[in-house]
Amino acid sequence: MVIADNYVLILGQETEDLNGLQSSLNHLAATVAIANSVDQAVEQASQLFPSLVILLGNQQQGSSQLIARLRQMAGLCGVTIVELSEFQASSWLDPDSDLAVDGYLVKPIERDILVSLIQSAWARQKCCDALLSGT
Repeated sequence: MVIADNYVLILGQETEDLNGLQSSLNHLAATVAIANSVDQAVEQASQLFPSLVILLGNQQQGSSQLIARLRQMAGLCGVTIVELSEFQASSWLDPDSDLAVDGYLVKPIERDILVSLIQSAWARQKCCDALLSGT
């Protein structure tokens, strides 16, 4: 599996949120791929594995399937998966939510938050790779 630095995969439908997020990520020199379905996201991840996955919209069922597949593909090394939601969204307020994401992004997203998130996702993957390779 090929893992790329600063590669971000977004799962979501065409919206103003998606366009704004893509624009912000492009300004941060991140490579961005957009998938409209779980199957499309898995296909893109099998070609080039992302260090960060951002889930947009209310796609809990599809997102759960995608998360399971990505975690399986990543094996022991992590992929950072976050959900973009409104501040009043119930998914991030509900501790019993079955969506196994690493965290939540709450709109509006500040540029510094995106920079930090991309860097930490990349560092997480690199550290895991180093531990597994014994270096």
